Amino acid sequence: MTLKEAQLGVDEALKAYEACVEREALEYGEEYERVTFMEYEAPAPDPCAEAFSRLVAAVRAYEKASGRRDDLDLGALRNQVYEALDRG
Repeated sequence: MTLKEAQLGVDEALKAYEACVEREALEYGEEYERVTFMEYEAPAPDPCAEAFSRLVAAVRAYEKASGRRDDLDLGALRNQVYEALDRG
């Protein structure tokens, strides 16, 4: 995989995660935080958690393609993604 392909993968994964969170926030409104906490505790798969995992995997692939994570524009998710990368 080229660095450019890896960059596109990160961009697509980031957009997918942000869209998932936005959909859930609109769907649940004021109950969003309570519902997402329940999803986090439940054994059923959470689509946004899966989207976040894909984002972390995309950043990992970017690094494997010789990219530097600091060059990525992850916005407010930067620390969360870095923590996930460093954990596993």
